[in-house]
Amino acid sequence: MVNIEEFGKILEGVRGIIKVALLGDEEKRKVEVLEREAERKILMGLGRGQNLGLKEVLRKRHVFVCATDVNFVWPKKLLKILCEGEVVGEDCYDERELKEMKARGELVIGNLVFYRDKLTLMKEKRGEFTVCILPLEIPELSRYGAVAASPSAPADLYLKELLNVPADDKSLGTILVGID
Repeated sequence: MVNIEEFGKILEGVRGIIKVALLGDEEKRKVEVLEREAERKILMGLGRGQNLGLKEVLRKRHVFVCATDVNFVWPKKLLKILCEGEVVGEDCYDERELKEMKARGELVIGNLVFYRDKLTLMKEKRGEFTVCILPLEIPELSRYGAVAASPSAPADLYLKELLNVPADDKSLGTILVGID
């Protein structure tokens, strides 16, 4: 088991993480409120969002906020699109995999992939989608039992303010990392 100060230093050593701070209870509650508000809105024009990763992070005893820059390695897949509880699509940021999926006949729109065999369900249930945002996989942190997540846009702005990071700099982002 690693102590909290040591874990903060480990986070600072992750490529692309440029600033780290431990959130207090009040700050965690504010993030939770902002996420609930964001979940009431339509995400990506598809449906309501469910940030499963962030919910998991906020259940952890200690939550860190990290500012990231362009060197941070984002996972190749972060979203699952559900309709009636079935996965009908996902995002993908691997160009080779996107080409393979398109060659198999999947519907590829930018970085979103919709499964051909689910298109009928999608047409029948138009507007009944849920966009699930998954936890981030950060290999350097897996052995510590840490969970990481990407916050909604409103929470990202709040967290940038806490870290004193320029909110208008599109090359900078935030993630939350929870550990018990």
